[in-house]
Parts: sequence; structure tokens; C-alpha cells
Amino acid sequence: MKKLPARSDCDIERITLHMDATTKTLLQRAADVSGLRLAEFIQGSAKARAQRLLSQSVVTRVSNEDFCRVLDTVENPPAPTDDLIKALSRST
Repeated sequence: MKKLPARSDCDIERITLHMDATTKTLLQRAADVSGLRLAEFIQGSAKARAQRLLSQSVVTRVSNEDFCRVLDTVENPPAPTDDLIKALSRST
């Protein structure tokens, strides 16, 4: 039997997870197919989902058409409107 490396209390934190039997069976089957222990499968899946979710809050996805429109507007800005010119003159 392979011996696990010693870890300090600072390296690992424990969580408790309660779920219904059907969900546990489903996750166990997926873990078995992946060749992972249940805890490893749940941890890896949760971590991947969290990273995807957090990256979505930082990255904005747009279609190619919208990206080209934004880029064109940046490179070729429209002339300022009369309302914008008035607002800018009041602020100075």
C-alpha cells in the first residue's frame, strides 16, 4: 500500500457535504469512470466549475460582428453631437 505524504494542518481543510443517495451514486459512477476517488472527482469538478464561473465575470464575450463594430467605432469615432459639446462646455 502506498503511503501518503505527511501534511500539516495548514495544507488541507475539510468540508462536509450532504447529498441524496441518487446524486451520490451518480457522482460515484462518474468518479469510477474517471479513475478517481469520489472526493477527488468532486473537488476537481467543483474547482473547474468555480474557475469557469469566475472567469466569466472577468471576460466579456461578444460575437465577431459586434467586436468588429466596437473596433471600428474606436478607430473611427463619430463626430461629437451638439448635446455632448454643450455638456463638455458646461463642465469646464
